[in-house]
Amino acid sequence: MRKLFGTDGIRGIANKYPLTIDICVKLAKAIAKNFRKNNDKRLEIIIGKDTRISGNMFEHILAATFSSLGINTHLIGICPTPAVSILTNYMKADCGIMISASHNHFSDNGIKIFNRDGLKLTDAEEEEIEEIMESLDNSDSIEIIGDKIGHIFVDSSALNPYIEKIKKSFSFDKQNSEKIKIVIDSSNGSFSNIAPNIFRDFGFDIVSIHDSPNGININESCGVTNPNIIATATIKNKADIGIAFDGDGDRLLLCDKFGRFLDGDHILAILAESSGLENSEIVSTIMANFGFEQYLKSKNIKLVRTKVGDRYISEYMRQSQQALFGGEPSGHIIIREHALTGDGLFAALKVLDYIVKVRKDISELQNIFTPYPVVNRNIKVTDKNIISEKKVVEKIDKYQHLLMNRGKLIVRPSGTEPLIRISAEGEDKNELDTIVNDLVNAIENV
Repeated sequence: MRKLFGTDGIRGIANKYPLTIDICVKLAKAIAKNFRKNNDKRLEIIIGKDTRISGNMFEHILAATFSSLGINTHLIGICPTPAVSILTNYMKADCGIMISASHNHFSDNGIKIFNRDGLKLTDAEEEEIEEIMESLDNSDSIEIIGDKIGHIFVDSSALNPYIEKIKKSFSFDKQNSEKIKIVIDSSNGSFSNIAPNIFRDFGFDIVSIHDSPNGININESCGVTNPNIIATATIKNKADIGIAFDGDGDRLLLCDKFGRFLDGDHILAILAESSGLENSEIVSTIMANFGFEQYLKSKNIKLVRTKVGDRYISEYMRQSQQALFGGEPSGHIIIREHALTGDGLFAALKVLDYIVKVRKDISELQNIFTPYPVVNRNIKVTDKNIISEKKVVEKIDKYQHLLMNRGKLIVRPSGTEPLIRISAEGEDKNELDTIVNDLVNAIENV
């Protein structure tokens, strides 16, 4: 059972267990040992990071440890998570590492690991790395001296292939694109100096906000976790569409000119509409809305549900060629033609490509399906096992049975934060509010 890894790598408060310098050194050693299996050549590892203040600290300690183990490290600097995934494969590296805590507060950080194909590690692969970490001792030390010490390369141009890949995927007629005004919220994160420029290059009229990272303002009152910010800015600037990213750029949220949101389910529905899919699959998680599923059924498209986490969607898509799109309501969108990892920028451009071609306003697609009402609540806890307490389990069982066949109730520990997440979905919002409030009381009073 994994102890350090959650739903998206290792994550926590920077410089506090499990994200300490000591743990990072052990992790680097375990990665080296794991990726060296049946491989005698010198390993090449790519490291990227988002804009948070602790990124440099973790970047340097990982690079130094890899160098001491005879591994070459390529530091590509501030970049979105999808760039690490794509560049690991493009540069034929053995491993890619992204230092980021995604949408979390700047005081948090995290480490995501990609294999040589640019895919996130499976649960089993993460467990294997943890087992190696636990078994490390001084006898594992290898004397690396002289020219066997690994090089540390700082590559300021490493992002160019990723940016060119994005640009070559689309061809906008500037006579049309220049008529579309877009507000972009980069969340003071990885896309701050990338996304606004790419949209401008395509001819769109851009208003860029939250694009001045200083190490401590990533995700601060901006980005996908603060949707009212992009909605207000879109209305204020009389824009046609608002696009918000998270800190590392693998999620997005859209809103129309009226400030109405289009989440991951809506984006997947638009992608399905744009591609004319039929007798195929779209992959989401247990969080996908019933209204979205009914829409897909009307199009003869099967909805496949996985555990929460975009990497589980990616794992399924590796196995099924019928699945062209995958994603979560939270805004991770995976598009097979691009990469089997979430890329907020590519997904946003894919939606824009469609609305420009069919000459539709994004607001016309807001009602592409009617979602069931959903009530979400996050409860901060010190012990996530609290949901295993008898009184809480009884409440959960009671309400799951009540909503059976007409909605759903999901109560789960967050894989990235010290939270219990409650999500209730059904036809009657008042009923959902009552259920969620009762569960919150039960958890807080255990």
